[in-house]
Amino acid sequence: MVDHTVLLAKLSQLGLPDRALNWIISFLIHRTRVVKCESVISSSQPINASIVQGSGLGPMLYVVMAKDFKTVSLSNRLFKYADDTTVLVPSDSDVGLDDEFENIKQWARDNKMILNITKTKEIVFRRPNPRLSLHPSPLPDIEQVKVAKLLGVVLSERLHFDDHVFAVLKVCSQRMYLLKLLSTNRKRVYDFLLVGHCDYGPILHRF
Repeated sequence: MVDHTVLLAKLSQLGLPDRALNWIISFLIHRTRVVKCESVISSSQPINASIVQGSGLGPMLYVVMAKDFKTVSLSNRLFKYADDTTVLVPSDSDVGLDDEFENIKQWARDNKMILNITKTKEIVFRRPNPRLSLHPSPLPDIEQVKVAKLLGVVLSERLHFDDHVFAVLKVCSQRMYLLKLLSTNRKRVYDFLLVGHCDYGPILHRF
């Protein structure tokens, strides 16, 4: 949920020409929505927040919206991909995860955005030897997991990729069954459904 007032304030700080800023404003305003259930259509309601999903301008507008979203400490890292955000806090950081998460929540409040707590997960990466690691307490109201999916890659707390490989093989097995049902264009469907899925993911190098 991108607030148009906050977004336009940030756009105005970029030094854009007035005609470009006015063009973006005209792109965002005067949009409406309806809900259709079977043959019944609701009355039209104005859209006064969010960006247009699937549009060419939408991703750029969200990048502008999140450009001032940063970590408290330079030791920590913030990875932003579209509206997915991942914060990485090393064990020896001068600012802990609790403070970084409070900073994220405060940024969301300041920018009138909603943080989806139910989709937020915490994972602690640690060494294979349990004697060398102390498991921290989970963040309040956040589920601490041993396996998490990040942009299509399944990561485990031990940083091995068994779970990712298993997930890829499971999907490929399902798609192979669909491939068997086809009588034509199998090569094209194979490249589309299987090859791309297997190629995507972590590339491991052995030194």
